[in-house]
Amino acid sequence: MQLLALAVAAAAVSSPSPFREFRVDAGHSDVAFSIGFLGHPVRGRFDDIRGTIIYAPENLSASAISVVIGVKSITTGSAHRDEHLKSPDFFDATKFPSIVFRSTSVEKRGTSFIANGVLSMHGVQRAVSIPFRETSPMVADPHGSTLVFFTGALRIARKDYGILGGSKYNDWFDELRSATMADSVDISLDVSGWDPDIDRMHRYDAPIQRMEKDGVTSTLTRLRNLKTNFPDSLRGSSYDLEQIARGLLEHGRTADALSLFRFNVDAFDNASTHATLARAFEIAGNADSAKAHTARALAIDSLDTRAFELGRRLGLVRVAGPR
Repeated sequence: MQLLALAVAAAAVSSPSPFREFRVDAGHSDVAFSIGFLGHPVRGRFDDIRGTIIYAPENLSASAISVVIGVKSITTGSAHRDEHLKSPDFFDATKFPSIVFRSTSVEKRGTSFIANGVLSMHGVQRAVSIPFRETSPMVADPHGSTLVFFTGALRIARKDYGILGGSKYNDWFDELRSATMADSVDISLDVSGWDPDIDRMHRYDAPIQRMEKDGVTSTLTRLRNLKTNFPDSLRGSSYDLEQIARGLLEHGRTADALSLFRFNVDAFDNASTHATLARAFEIAGNADSAKAHTARALAIDSLDTRAFELGRRLGLVRVAGPR
């Protein structure tokens, strides 16, 4: 949820657009919380995090962040307590499976930043402002990605979100324990984002160079035959196809790139592939096609963060205010 986005120093790698998209790296990000209970803090975290950071180095007002957290990924070091927290006594994870933060603006405050936005949790939406700072300059990692790092913090009142506690699903949670549970919850945010740099990655140099020389027709014919005759052979290849097509796009081979992106959609037809094709159309200046595939991505998964940010830029969606 947070913050992140964008405080980030300008990327050394060129981009065909005035901003960069960073994907939140769940494996190297931490959304943690602490709440007083029985005189001592109970600490926990959420492990299921996905998000998109839009960073416009020359125009901070164009920067944005969307993050979705899976409530069922909550962990506090006690399986019994975790199950109680997921129950209707607290988060009601079955009915409200996601926590969502979507920024409305990002501001600079001295050497730090503020991400203003809407935090949706437990069926309640509240406006929040999250202070955050960049903890490291951008890193060009040796595997071919640019990395960004941010840290932030937020204090919320659980009762503002209707998370009241109870003992219906856990008789052990008696009135004494309920009375000692604090209302204020301190949330700490350590977020890493990554964006592949195709020209530094080199993993895809050979296919990109071959397609730049010969076009994509023969490659697409081979891929379509594999899809028809050996569909399992393409399993797990969507990301690779996306990166090869992205390389073609960044090298000015727009028509070839769009053909490969379209095949990826035909082969996998999920929110991610539609959002990726929509982004390619956005870069190519085809707003109508970008909108169509963004709408398809959101129809498949309304919480797809990349599709949401595309939809925001294309005027298809907006951040709804608190209700």
